[in-house]
Amino acid sequence: MHRFPRLLLLLAGAIAWLLPAPPSALLAQAEEPIPVYRLQGDGAATPLAGRYVDSVGVVTGVALAGFYLQDPAGDGRRETSDGIYVYTRTRPAVQVGECVAVRGALIDEFYDKTELSRVKAIAPSSLCRSTAPAPVELPAFRYDDAPAARYEALEGMLVSLPRLEGVVHGPTKRFASGEAEIALAPLTVQPYLSDGRIFFDETLEVAQLLYVSGALGVPLPDLDHGVHVRITGPAGAPVQAIVDYNFGKYQLLLLPGSMVEAGEAAPNEPSVATPAGDQDFTLCSCNLLALGRGTEQHPDPADYDREVRRRAQVIAEGLAGCTIIGVQEAGQPADAAQLAELLTAEYDLPYTATALPGPQSSNVEFPLTNALLTRTDRVQVLAAQSRQACSPVDYDVVDAGACASGQYPLFDRPPLAVDLLVAGDWGAPFPLTVIVNHLKSKAGDESVNARRRTAQAQAVAVEVQQRLAVDANAAVAVIGDLNDYYGSEVVRTLQVTPDPDLVHLYDRLPPLQRYTYIYNGASQALDHMLVTPALAEQVGEVRPLRLSADYAARATPDAATILHASDHDPVLARIWPGGVAWIAGNVRYPGVDATLLDAAGVPLAVATSDARGDLRFWNVAPGSYHVLLSAPPYLSLAVNDVAITAVSGENRFATAAHHVASQTGAALAQWMASPLMRQ
Repeated sequence: MHRFPRLLLLLAGAIAWLLPAPPSALLAQAEEPIPVYRLQGDGAATPLAGRYVDSVGVVTGVALAGFYLQDPAGDGRRETSDGIYVYTRTRPAVQVGECVAVRGALIDEFYDKTELSRVKAIAPSSLCRSTAPAPVELPAFRYDDAPAARYEALEGMLVSLPRLEGVVHGPTKRFASGEAEIALAPLTVQPYLSDGRIFFDETLEVAQLLYVSGALGVPLPDLDHGVHVRITGPAGAPVQAIVDYNFGKYQLLLLPGSMVEAGEAAPNEPSVATPAGDQDFTLCSCNLLALGRGTEQHPDPADYDREVRRRAQVIAEGLAGCTIIGVQEAGQPADAAQLAELLTAEYDLPYTATALPGPQSSNVEFPLTNALLTRTDRVQVLAAQSRQACSPVDYDVVDAGACASGQYPLFDRPPLAVDLLVAGDWGAPFPLTVIVNHLKSKAGDESVNARRRTAQAQAVAVEVQQRLAVDANAAVAVIGDLNDYYGSEVVRTLQVTPDPDLVHLYDRLPPLQRYTYIYNGASQALDHMLVTPALAEQVGEVRPLRLSADYAARATPDAATILHASDHDPVLARIWPGGVAWIAGNVRYPGVDATLLDAAGVPLAVATSDARGDLRFWNVAPGSYHVLLSAPPYLSLAVNDVAITAVSGENRFATAAHHVASQTGAALAQWMASPLMRQ
C-alpha cells in the first residue's frame, strides 16, 4: 500500500524547527526583503536553495501547518511564480489578505516543492506594493500538456477558472489531518479516455488528472469513481484556488466558499462473492488496512472494536465466508485471532487464524503481521512457517539471530507459508500450500524499495521451487500485497522460477479488471495471485471484488456498509479439484450480449462485453458449447453463433470485426469467428 511516512516527516520538521538558525539567518533580517518571484526563480527549483532569507507578501490561503504568501504586484513574467508556501508546523496566526513579513526563513525544496521553513519571525508589514493579488487565469487544459509545463510557473499562486467540471477517477481520499482530495479528469479530456478508466502505465492520461484539495477549509463530499463533478465559486462565480505541489503532483487548493456539486454517475455497484459449494472452494487475499492497536492505528478500544467488526462484515458478506483468506496488515497475531473469533461467534463462520510474529509485529506505532484465516469446517492446517531471508544489504530490519555475520534480515513482514488439506465432494482432501505476502511498500526511496522487493520476490520464488522439487505437481498459491504492478519486475521475478513457471491468474482477467487499488487517480494492481501450473488447471474463476478502490473514504464511516473498509480490493479465486474450464473472447465492441448454451441448446450463463470488447464465462464444466452473440442496435452480426470445446485451462474464442458508419449514424459490423485458440 502506498503510505507516506507522515509521522517521520512531522518529527523531522519538529526537530528542524527547534534547531537554532545560523548567523547568516540573523544577518538576513537586516537586508532588503527578497521578492517571492526571485525566491521561486524561473526553473523547477529555487536558485537560492539553502539560504536564510526575508520576504514579504500578501497571505492568500491558510492551511493547518502553514500559509501561502504572494507578491501582490509580481514581476509580470510568465516564467516565474509570484507565490510560495510558508511552513510553520502548526496553524499560523495570520489572516487572508494580510500583508506580512517573513524573517529568517530557510528557502529550500521539500520533495521538489519550493517553500520557506524554520521561520524566525512573522509580523504585519506595510511593505506590500499594492493590495491583494488578482488571481491569474488557469491555462486551458490541453491533452498533450505535461503538468510541469502547465503548473510549475504558478506554484503557490492564486488562480481562477470560470468553472471546473470533470469525472472522478480518484475517489475522495481523506487524511488523518482531516484534509481531503479527489482526482478529476476534466471534461475537456474525457473524449480522449477510451474506456473510462486510467491505469498507472497510461502516462499521457495520468498527466491529465487534476487534483482538487480541501486543505484550505473547503469540505469535499464523498465521491466515488465515475461521478460527474461541477465546481464553482460562491453563487456561481469563477472558481478560485491556489496551485500547490504535493509529493509528486500539482493540486488545486480550493478557496473557502467554493461549491462542489456531485452530478450523475453510472451505477457503481459493488461486486460480492458467492459462497463456495461442495465441489469447489474459494481462496482470497485481503488487505485489512492497519487492523491493529498501534498508536498510529486504532489504540482506542471502541474504535478498534468498530474496525474489527467492519472487517468481519466484509469477509462475511463481501467475500461470502471465503474458505481460505490470506490477510495482510493484521497488527499482531492476536488481532487476526480476534477477527476469526468474531466471525465464528457472530456470523457462524468457523474460522481459525494462523499467524506467526515477525519483526514488524512488535512495532509500537504500526505493527503489521501476515496471517491466514481458514474455515475449520473445510480446512485442516498441517504446518505453518514464517521464514526470514538474508541479504548483503542492510535494510534496518531488526530480527536478532536470523542472519549470519555480514548478512542482514530482508523481511520486516516475512511471508507466511501454510500447508493445508481442503475437504470437499471431489474425494480425498486436496493438499494446498498458501504463501501470504506483504512486500516492502512504495513509501520512501523507490530506487531502494524496488530492489528490496525484487530480492524479497526471489526469496519467495526459492520457497516455491523447493516445494516443486519435491513434487512437480504441488498446488502452491503465492498471494498478497506485493506493492508492485502487474507486469513489474517484482512480479516477473516471482513468475520466472525455474521450470515450470508460476501462472499469474490476472492473465485470465479482462485488462479493465486488472486493478485492486487507485493511487492519485490511477488504477493499478498491487494485490496478486500466482499459482503453480498444476493448480492453475483447477482454477475456474478469478476476480477482484469491487468493495474499496472505487469508493470514497467516507468522512464518517458507515458501520452498515462493507464499502471502503480497506483501500485495497480483495481478490478471489475459485478452485475446483474435480476439474473446471472457463471461456473468454473479445468481440471488439462494448455492449455485445453473449449467451452460453450447452450441447442441447440450454442457456447456462450470460455476459456482456466491456468497454474494450472483452467478455468471460467462469466456472464452466469441460464440454462442448455454443456462444450466441447479440449486438446492440447500431451493430449487425454476420456470425452470431460460435462453437467452442471447453477443456481444463484457458479457452478462448476470437472474432474479427469491420466497422462502417453511415452519415445517418447507422453502423454495420461484420463479425467473423475464428477457430478456438489456446494460449
